[in-house]
Amino acid sequence: MSGIGDYVKRYENYPDAGDVYYEFSSLLSDKCAFDMAMAGFMGMFDREVFDAVVCTESYGGMFGAAVARALKKPVVTVRYKGGFPGDTICGDAGDKVLEMPADKIRSGMKVVIICDVLATGKSTAAMIRMVERMGGTVIRVGYIAELTSFGARKSKILKGYPFEALLEY
Repeated sequence: MSGIGDYVKRYENYPDAGDVYYEFSSLLSDKCAFDMAMAGFMGMFDREVFDAVVCTESYGGMFGAAVARALKKPVVTVRYKGGFPGDTICGDAGDKVLEMPADKIRSGMKVVIICDVLATGKSTAAMIRMVERMGGTVIRVGYIAELTSFGARKSKILKGYPFEALLEY
């Protein structure tokens, strides 16, 4: 029997020399892989009490929408700055700025965040700060994969926020 990691393709020297890129599209296109990934995410979140799923528009967002649908929760999307019209809340993620609509998180809401990859943790930290500035609380974060060489866990950038990943590289 295959594990979820067997469906992830690894590309050396992409996009630049020395980089490693993990490609997750098979987790969506293969029914068995999708079911395994969903079972993993459901195991992370199905006992949590929360109001919404916050996710970026990426592989994490695709799984975020599926998890939200399965648990009958709404989805709040996060994009790079300039991706939404109207009022937004922005969060600095180091080399990029993220934003979400300013009217989607209400005071007292509890949310979970689903992302594709945990590397430095800066993007997740920016998402957490945006949710908290709107009065919400992040109760758990889930990832498809954690890239341990980037050191987010050791840096404690996400200290106080429970998180886990389906895979670790």
